[in-house]
Amino acid sequence: MKDLATHIIKCPHCGATKMIAYSTNSWTKTNSILWSDGRIESDEWCEPGRTQLCPACKKHFTLSQTEIQDSMAPCEDTGQLSYMELKQAIVELHGDDTVEEMPRLEAWWAYNAMYKDTAEDEIPEEEKEFNRSNMQWLLDYYNRKDLDFNFLLFELLRLLGYEMEYRQKLAEMTYERFVESRCEKFKRHGVDYTPNEEFLKELYTRRVEEYTSALNKPLRPYTKH
Repeated sequence: MKDLATHIIKCPHCGATKMIAYSTNSWTKTNSILWSDGRIESDEWCEPGRTQLCPACKKHFTLSQTEIQDSMAPCEDTGQLSYMELKQAIVELHGDDTVEEMPRLEAWWAYNAMYKDTAEDEIPEEEKEFNRSNMQWLLDYYNRKDLDFNFLLFELLRLLGYEMEYRQKLAEMTYERFVESRCEKFKRHGVDYTPNEEFLKELYTRRVEEYTSALNKPLRPYTKH
């Protein structure tokens, strides 16, 4: 059973408001499935769609573009959009990469969820072409953001078939660079971070093992937990 709270968000285009639900509890490995593309499936946890559709003017926008206020009113709708709606949102929000990232990431997740049990030769060619171009856009964007050893970079390289680049990035992920990258991540978010060497060494070892073994998996997102 989800513990839900409510946000009220305002459309940046026309000013109309809508309510969206989100979980107040954190997702857990026990009650959730984490996919290698970063998507989480859970019966006990949810987050609002990062891309929303205005109920009044019918234009798309992202949570990064809107005002968010808490509300005591009950709501169970997260505002998650369908795959086709997300594809339309990409068209509408094209031009600002920091905004366009959200519908593209969610469209990637929606594609993977929709076709996870479908044979490759049964997926429409136009959808496979769109998904590949969408993944390439995300890979290029994350490379420009210098996310370094973020798991999304590895997964996009793997699914796009860039094995040589994947192995090169894995070879570059020394323990020292891994720690440096992690510290920089916290610094970008304004968080004071004191590295715990024992924890980091264990985390680094797990990451290397995970990224190495992923090369032997089929070219589909796989469950991590």
